[in-house]
Amino acid sequence: MIEEAGLRVLECNWRDGRRGELDIIARDETEPACSWTVIVEVRTRVGRGKGSALASVDARKVARLRALTGAWCRQRGRLDSRVRIDVVAITLSAQSLRQWPDVDRADVDVRALGAHAVWLRGVQ
Repeated sequence: MIEEAGLRVLECNWRDGRRGELDIIARDETEPACSWTVIVEVRTRVGRGKGSALASVDARKVARLRALTGAWCRQRGRLDSRVRIDVVAITLSAQSLRQWPDVDRADVDVRALGAHAVWLRGVQ
């Protein structure tokens, strides 16, 4: 999904000590004149019993993502970079998980499992 959207993955699972983790850091070069560093937060839920994956990204989570993004930019010397935070929310059925036990592998396209994915760009 990430590459299909025109993003080039720079890093995955970047950690800032105990402060938290950025799931995916990518570069959006679809418009070369104004490329972006994109932080992609991936949220996954099985069923809807505990709320939607998208609803799990509240104001507190966004604030933490912003702080982690700032730490990553400082560490990588990208303070002048245009940065955007996106959320990819994936909802799977319990039945689809039983059919595909290796769903956590990076090369598995969850859409083939009937997953519903929502990509929200530029979370504020």
